[in-house]
Order: sequence, then structure tokens, then C-alpha cells
Amino acid sequence: MDTASLEAAILARFHERCARAGSFAPGYGLRKAAISYVLPPDSDPIPVLDALVAKGWLKKNESGSWYYLTAEGAERVKAA
Repeated sequence: MDTASLEAAILARFHERCARAGSFAPGYGLRKAAISYVLPPDSDPIPVLDALVAKGWLKKNESGSWYYLTAEGAERVKAA
């Protein structure tokens, strides 16, 4: 799976979870394991997650085990 497809799958995972929660608010978080759940087993989500952090759409906790939507990321996920 290419990087763009992995990015789309990660954002779709956030969209699914936010829709289920009823809110697309900044600060909504997912564990790395919950994000990886929708990705192919042989894929490495870390570079893609780091790219989303660099774009300003996600932020991560110090250990890198949780990723949270930023305001811009929440808008992107909501629009998807």
C-alpha cells in the first residue's frame, strides 16, 4: 500500500471513530494499535503518522502510543 493510501486509511479510521463518538473535535485520540488495525499487516504506520504530525493534522504523546487530532486535522477528518 502506498503512502497516500495509508494516509487515507488512517484519516478514515479517525473519521469512523469520530463519527461514532458524535464529534469531530480537536483532541480526539486513537492508540497507535487502533490505527494500525485498519492497515495491512506488512505496513509500517510510523512514517505516515509522522508525516501527518509534520503536516499539523495530528499530534502524538511523548511515548508515541497515542495520536490526537489537531484543529486542522479535525477539519480534514470531518470533510472526508
